[in-house]
Amino acid sequence: MDKPHIVTASELQRSSGKVLRRVAQDNQHLIVERDGYRVAAMVPYPEYEALMRLRASAAHRQLVRALGARAEQQGLIEAALAEDVEAAQRQVYAERYRNAGTQR
Repeated sequence: MDKPHIVTASELQRSSGKVLRRVAQDNQHLIVERDGYRVAAMVPYPEYEALMRLRASAAHRQLVRALGARAEQQGLIEAALAEDVEAAQRQVYAERYRNAGTQR
């Protein structure tokens, strides 16, 4: 990845079309500075989408770990949960088809 280029906020304001073209067409990464402070980054949209997918994936992994730890604390194990789900499915199936037979 190339080193990002610095653009001042006033330059962005004066030449927004040119700056956006640098990002979109030339695939440049730009850092926007205002009063000497870095306030924003501009990257091509496909890279932004990829970043958002990575963040969502990381958040999902964190949630799964937290749920796994919580289930473990409560003594829930995967095999027992799978058995419970199968039992619930059998019960729903039996109720659905038992009731369907009596409605004729």
